[in-house]
Amino acid sequence: MNKYEQKPEHAMDLHGHTTREARIVLDLLLKERKYRHVRIITGKGDLRNGPVLRTFVQSYLKQRGVRFHMSKISDGGDGALEIFLEQTL
Repeated sequence: MNKYEQKPEHAMDLHGHTTREARIVLDLLLKERKYRHVRIITGKGDLRNGPVLRTFVQSYLKQRGVRFHMSKISDGGDGALEIFLEQTL
């Protein structure tokens, strides 16, 4: 990872979305490829069910070969992901 701080070009908050709604939003994000670095806020889940949305988003990104990592604590920690997309010309 680069030692210089990297700021996302776009942040997307998926709190309160269902996995179906999240898939639609993510499909559009990957189709458009408008941004190279995006922070996706998924939240940490609830005590009963855990991180359903975070787990879904991670699986979705892995299946599509999208590079990502957890955000720093100050940027959301376990409740947010930094994703990196290649832009199309």
